[in-house]
Amino acid sequence: MQTVGYTAKLGRMIGKWFKRYKRHLPSQPRISWPGLPQNGFIAGRSARVGDVDRGKAVFSQRTHDSSAKAYPIVIPQYAFWKDEGGSAVPVIVVQAECHIAEADGKPIIGLRTLDGESIVASLDEVEFLGTDLPI
Repeated sequence: MQTVGYTAKLGRMIGKWFKRYKRHLPSQPRISWPGLPQNGFIAGRSARVGDVDRGKAVFSQRTHDSSAKAYPIVIPQYAFWKDEGGSAVPVIVVQAECHIAEADGKPIIGLRTLDGESIVASLDEVEFLGTDLPI
């Protein structure tokens, strides 16, 4: 019985410590989101190879006889991309198109990380945040 009392007392002490010092514990680093770009993205149409070459698009699905349809979301906007390890990476959505080769037209999303890396992602890898600067 003495062990139970000691364990309970220790639990209360730890709880009080966390309440008192939790503001000093390390937290997630704050994300320094930039403003949304005024150019360098594709909205309302599918990208051409020249758009990719000029840095306006991340990918192009156009072929000689067909092109993809734009996927109807607001571009540009803020988002998180889930990387292979499951981490949420802050990104800007710069392009969204329906998949050209699949009958159901699953969307493909073009992203840019905050340091400028280009990423092609599927819709389920992206959490859209909208156009308001995330807090």
